[in-house]
Amino acid sequence: MAIQKPWAILLCRYSDDTNDPNTVRISDLYAQLLQSKGAAWLAGAFNPAAATDNRTILDLYQTFFTITGIFTFNVVRYFDEMSQGLLDVTGTTVFPCTLDLTAAESEALAQNPGGTAHQDDLFARAKKALKNQYNVDWHAYLGGVVVSFQSVDSGGSQGGTFDGGPGAIGDIRYVRNNGTSKWGHEMGHGFGLGHSRTDGQFTSACTGGDPSDYTDNWDVMSWQCCAVVTDTNYGTAGPGLNAWNMRSRGWLDESRTWKGPPGSDFSERIVLHPLHRRSDPGFLCAELPGIGGDSAYLVELRVPVDWDAQFGQPLVVVHRFAAPNSYIMKGTAGQKVLTAGGVFEKGDGPYSRLKVESIDAVTGTAVISLCFSKTAKVPPKVKLIRAGQSSPYPVDRCHPANVGGTAVWFKFQLTGACLANYTVQWLLQGAVITSPVTSATSLIEILLPPADQEVTVTVKITFDDGTSIFDTTTFPTISQDQANWTSLICRIIDDERLKPIPWYEWDPERLQQVIRVSEQDLKKLISRTEHVLNTLRQIKSR
Repeated sequence: MAIQKPWAILLCRYSDDTNDPNTVRISDLYAQLLQSKGAAWLAGAFNPAAATDNRTILDLYQTFFTITGIFTFNVVRYFDEMSQGLLDVTGTTVFPCTLDLTAAESEALAQNPGGTAHQDDLFARAKKALKNQYNVDWHAYLGGVVVSFQSVDSGGSQGGTFDGGPGAIGDIRYVRNNGTSKWGHEMGHGFGLGHSRTDGQFTSACTGGDPSDYTDNWDVMSWQCCAVVTDTNYGTAGPGLNAWNMRSRGWLDESRTWKGPPGSDFSERIVLHPLHRRSDPGFLCAELPGIGGDSAYLVELRVPVDWDAQFGQPLVVVHRFAAPNSYIMKGTAGQKVLTAGGVFEKGDGPYSRLKVESIDAVTGTAVISLCFSKTAKVPPKVKLIRAGQSSPYPVDRCHPANVGGTAVWFKFQLTGACLANYTVQWLLQGAVITSPVTSATSLIEILLPPADQEVTVTVKITFDDGTSIFDTTTFPTISQDQANWTSLICRIIDDERLKPIPWYEWDPERLQQVIRVSEQDLKKLISRTEHVLNTLRQIKSR
């Protein structure tokens, strides 16, 4: 069920502002500013498209902040898509308000005491006007309060806590010029989000806040430095929120987030869909365990459409979180975004690893490999296993698996935590593979040559980083006669372990149950046994 968090949008004007927001157009306001401020000032303050914008001031605010403009890049659509439908701000309402304050008085108050105190005062006055003019208590709006002046206010824009509640403030320029790029950011602060940062980076090309702030170009909480989309209605839009910022507010659909088994090692390959495209089936996010005190790492795919259209190409990003800030994680090559072949890895044991196997720009999907190990990294090892004769798995361990002219199965066992992707190559000398073989085949059937010939079987594992390991075995083929003798000895030894009576004291009936061979083969076994007895007598007589 979606969280209801509507906002009260207080469209404020000073008591000496004669512009009626119901009738004054954006183009009218632009013309007034051109006359009062001059072309040079206006060029750096207002989107030039405002000169021909025939929407009224109230129309602009209604379409941008409320469900009226849901089919544009507006606030309601933004938070719906940034929360995968888990946040509902459709109850947001615009209230044109007149404050008991002139523009000059506000300017004077801004100088003394100034700063946050002045903003708190503006919020208090706006909330009072809301109550007096509409009989509405701002507490009914669980998202917060936006105070936005229809005139050009001397202050900038900001989000956070004001006058005891969540809020955001900024004048009409930020609505017409910057759209959700700015208001997604400032209202994000109102929801409790901090600036987005980069793991291990402590300087930013943008100003404001901590020197670590504004370093994630792919998240709206780095608004001053992030990639924004040009929008005809509101100047700019986007980018979207990253998965950790979403999770921290309860806006991430955990049922669409892939997670490994809790507390256990894993190595999985999954298909990832774009984080903000919840209409797609499958996973929209993936989680890796955090290393060295980090939170869990969230992996997301972002594609260059809608809010993220300025990204240029599909990309995978990884984030951690330390309240209230998200941190983008760098790949093994120091890159902040991962494309096909890119790897993120943290730790030596335990450790987490991600590799982007491929990205399909047409379908907007990525194939990624995720792995985690609680133990230290160890070199991978491979061991060949003779799986049986005439069957992939042995039915009788006493049945020799190297009889000439028969089929034998081989498989391998691969050990080593968090194994990278690999291909398999089978190499044979003296025998022929009779089962289908691909680069991923883990079980083969081979046809052995006649008796008394040598066979060599080798399995080679080549990992995606270019390294390889192998195991090999060499053995001679034997005749069926030799196989029967070997089988007899094996069964006798096995049965002696289970029975208190030694095999050499068995009666003929019991011995016949163990031997289970044809009369012809029995004659051969008798001959071999007599040969062994004669040999033992010779040894004794020496």
